[in-house]
Amino acid sequence: MIKAENIANKEFRKALFGYDREDVDKYLDELIAQLLEMEKERKEMASTIEYLVSELTAQGEGKPDERVVGPVSPHATVSEEERRRAQENIEP
Repeated sequence: MIKAENIANKEFRKALFGYDREDVDKYLDELIAQLLEMEKERKEMASTIEYLVSELTAQGEGKPDERVVGPVSPHATVSEEERRRAQENIEP
């Protein structure tokens, strides 16, 4: 997997008729910033998942991965009844 650090440290050979170095550097800086943000978000999500799995396990729900049937669409809707049941399961 490419990381921001790899882009920042990449060396290119010089060519007589190459691209404008400032344009390339500016673009690479933008890529680095985006990759750093994505890496940060990925770590936060992994931490959240780890926490939620530990919470489910602590509540005696068993292994959560046995209940997962597929990805949840970001466009999925939740009924009020589902929200109420979920809230009842979260509160001590």
